[in-house]
Amino acid sequence: MRGVAAIRERVRRQDGQVVAFVAVSMVVLIGMVAVVFDLGRVYVAQQQLQNAVDAAALVAGQNLPDASNSYVTAVSYSGAAGDKNAIGGYGVSSSSPTVTFECLSHAPNYTPGATPTCPTDTSNANCQPSGAQATQPSGATTCNAVKVTETATVNMTLAGLFLPKINVTASSTAAARGGSSHPLNVEVILDNTGSMSSSCSGTVTGVSNPERIDCAKAGVRALLQALWPCTSSLTSCGAASPNSGGQLGANVAAPVDEVGMLVFPAISGNPPSVSTVTKEVDCSSSSSFTTTYPAWTPYTYSSTPPNFGIPAGDQYLGYQAVGLSSDYRPSVANTTLNWTTSNLVESVDWGQCSGNAYPGNDYYGLKDIGGQGSYLAGSITEAQHLLDVNARPGATNAIVVLSDGQLNKPKTFTDNNPCTSAISAATQAKAAGTLIYTIAYGSSGTKCPDTSHSYTDLQTMQDIASNSETFFDQPTNGGLTQAFQQVSTDLTDSRLIPDCSVAPPGC
Repeated sequence: MRGVAAIRERVRRQDGQVVAFVAVSMVVLIGMVAVVFDLGRVYVAQQQLQNAVDAAALVAGQNLPDASNSYVTAVSYSGAAGDKNAIGGYGVSSSSPTVTFECLSHAPNYTPGATPTCPTDTSNANCQPSGAQATQPSGATTCNAVKVTETATVNMTLAGLFLPKINVTASSTAAARGGSSHPLNVEVILDNTGSMSSSCSGTVTGVSNPERIDCAKAGVRALLQALWPCTSSLTSCGAASPNSGGQLGANVAAPVDEVGMLVFPAISGNPPSVSTVTKEVDCSSSSSFTTTYPAWTPYTYSSTPPNFGIPAGDQYLGYQAVGLSSDYRPSVANTTLNWTTSNLVESVDWGQCSGNAYPGNDYYGLKDIGGQGSYLAGSITEAQHLLDVNARPGATNAIVVLSDGQLNKPKTFTDNNPCTSAISAATQAKAAGTLIYTIAYGSSGTKCPDTSHSYTDLQTMQDIASNSETFFDQPTNGGLTQAFQQVSTDLTDSRLIPDCSVAPPGC
């Protein structure tokens, strides 16, 4: 009996179980620490790799359509060992990148029907074999985007018993830059209503007490200094020929980026006489804006010339101040504006004025007036019409709208939804392939007078823009140079765009 009792006593005792529990717990804890440590290294490697392919894609996009240089720069900026963005860390290594060229409809400069010069086809020696290093392509590509994909391997340390290594992959797609490789047709629409006569807190060289219209003109000048009047290989763009049809403006023989100016409210006359329009760009104190607006009717745009689906006769020519022009600078290298010879520059500068000095009031260039109201839909429609009838092969169309968004009902015809109509006009232009930038200037959240929607001025400007990246907000009466410089950067620089195979909503 004593023997049985002793056995039972030993069974009930738990002295040694703590040691076993601790041993098992330590194994689990060490395993968890190992997983956390190694997964942290994987996360860091993934972020480094994504940054590397983003940089590689952007610099490659800058070099399109030159496929050779685009490929070389993409590889040199990759995350592989020895490259400019080589990823670091113990046990981390990266392969050479995969570089492919793509023709994407959701990227600027898209040519319908274009096919990649270097498609994914192993039968072509200059093309990207799937899953292998690409042979360097040569020549130009018809594509408007480049995609860089790269894989890195992270060797596990503490977690190596369970998982020897983990591969991480990152990819990035960038659009080609706009102005340098592909020509631009840009129509700028300036709000010239009475609200633009209030003070601007920004700095405008040569103007001691600038008005908001002065800051707007300074912004347009910054845009003109960033675009390309002709190719960079020319030391001089050469002489310019006046635009036909009596419209102000002129173009050089081989223009790259052409820019036109529109205003709202419209200038008197349809079209205005040359002498009337000239008063809007010279040093005269007189203004000739109409007291009425031509009735706005939505256009249905098509890609078929000669009228592009627009009825014969242009009912909105009163909104145009200066036609598409490329005479704004003597060359790409020379950023001094042609302020005595270019109507386009004269519309936003005072160099043509007596003594080349600011007159002390708003007498130079495009003028602001009061009492005419703000109706934007017609000017957007006119801008798109002008882009269509002046279309150039391979050119990207863009509209830049500067306004506070405080739109009014027209005086001479019934439209109880001026903000909705402006958004509708912009929607039609965007459907025609035009990129629309908007700069909201001092938009305060004032509600539009629309009867069917409760838009505010800021929401209106946001909805007119092509997307969130082409909308810029200057909430105060400050300077506008930076906003216009951002527009020029977006037009001329490579930028990352969605990969439609991964993120269709962004396409």
